[in-house]
Amino acid sequence: MSRPEIIFHHYQGSPYAEKILAALRVKGLPWNSVTTSPILPRTLLEPLTHGYRRIPIMQIGNNIYCDTQVIIDELERRYPEENATMPIYTGAGAGITDMISSWVDKQLFGNVRDQMPWGATPEEQKANPLYAAFNNKAFLADRSQLSGGRPINTAAIRQAQPFLLDQLLANLDTLESTLQGPMQSLQQQRVPRPEGGWILGTLMPTNADFSVYAIMWWLISTKRAPEYVTKDAYPNVFEWYRQMGECAKRHRHPKLDRVKMTGDEALEVARQASSSSFTPTNEGVHANEKRRVGELVTVTPNDYGKVPVKGHIVEITRRRVVIRPEPLASHPDIKVVLHFPRNGYMIVPVTKASL
Repeated sequence: MSRPEIIFHHYQGSPYAEKILAALRVKGLPWNSVTTSPILPRTLLEPLTHGYRRIPIMQIGNNIYCDTQVIIDELERRYPEENATMPIYTGAGAGITDMISSWVDKQLFGNVRDQMPWGATPEEQKANPLYAAFNNKAFLADRSQLSGGRPINTAAIRQAQPFLLDQLLANLDTLESTLQGPMQSLQQQRVPRPEGGWILGTLMPTNADFSVYAIMWWLISTKRAPEYVTKDAYPNVFEWYRQMGECAKRHRHPKLDRVKMTGDEALEVARQASSSSFTPTNEGVHANEKRRVGELVTVTPNDYGKVPVKGHIVEITRRRVVIRPEPLASHPDIKVVLHFPRNGYMIVPVTKASL
């Protein structure tokens, strides 16, 4: 039995990894799992990512997909009707899913992050294995560097949590009311076992569901604010969350879900891939696009993890930019193509003065 072509690099405990896991499983896709470290250094990833330091990433051959936005786009482009499911994007719903994903990233993620057990006590770490990282010096130092270098004051965060909780609950209230209509429609189904209740009222989950599910998984699995975040307080949210887990379990590939792969094996896949394996996405371009194929640029996240990646543009569309960096001196035979979303990233021309 041949290996799946999808290689997913991730680590346990990442909410954004859970987002892609849900998408892979709802679409019934076979995939390889490469477990990597949540912190630097990631020696076996560097020849693939060229400095990009956020996780997860997806690899197909020597094509490297950075950020869950472009990973979701690529899954839908390559496998639009896998396992006879509904496409992740459904017509006009694509724009709405983008807006919901942005709300998740800019608000809900921060709300939940603020409630994490920063500086977790030994007793807290015993109660939940996911708490250990939040009092790990190496993890805290890495996340400090990721966010701009300012040390993380765990005591100050814990002191502010009761007041920050209001913002989390307000956004959970928004989610609860958003799900009220889909859940009412679900309850009216005249079948023995109704399924659905998805955010956009679709037959199958969309990227809107995957985006919210990732952060709710983080919140529920870590059991933060348990006296407030309950089934009684948010019945629609908790029923929707249960349905998401069931849907992923029901549709996941029966034999090739999470096939273990080592980092060295993933490097070998990239090494053996053709340097011309990239095919244009034809996603459309802006009428006034100033950047051109062949131009040398840097691509940098504009929120956190602001490490620029340099390469020549291979394709630039409304939704993504694709660049080809020079191979690393340590791995001259590994030639990759990096895909980034336009949203949330700065694309800056490299001038002679900056070389």
